[in-house]
Amino acid sequence: MNKTITLIWKIIRAGAWMPAAIFGTHILMSRVFHTYAAWPDVDIIMHFAGGFAIAFFVSGCFRALPRGEVKRSRVVLLELLLIGSLTATIAVFWEFREFANDQIFGTNSQVSLANTMQDLAVGILGSGLFILVRAWQLRAGFHKKYQRGLSLSSDRVVTSCAS
Repeated sequence: MNKTITLIWKIIRAGAWMPAAIFGTHILMSRVFHTYAAWPDVDIIMHFAGGFAIAFFVSGCFRALPRGEVKRSRVVLLELLLIGSLTATIAVFWEFREFANDQIFGTNSQVSLANTMQDLAVGILGSGLFILVRAWQLRAGFHKKYQRGLSLSSDRVVTSCAS
């Protein structure tokens, strides 16, 4: 039980708190405040924020992996590619879930094909913004210079998700 709690805590510290916060905001806005009915365009903002949050989490998990003797340039390229590809994959599965909800529960989350494509594009744009910020951090040596200070994503948070 203690190992499970430790693992969950490491995952949260790696960045899972951000997608959880975005999802919690989505639930409040849709179920409590009915924001999507009053202002449908908030969906665009939420998909962008969701893409950014997932990219943040993927980056944190990647940095938690052991490095070994891998060249830094390869690690940087792999991290940025992994962030983009996993975020896009998660966005696709999010849309699959919306489609399943529409079919099973008779909701109308996916208003049209154009709306679905827009949701995917905006989520990937959110990821793209994070990739640009992260690339700048890595290029500028941000993770070493500000290791003790507040940064967008701390490189010292998790040493390993497997232990």
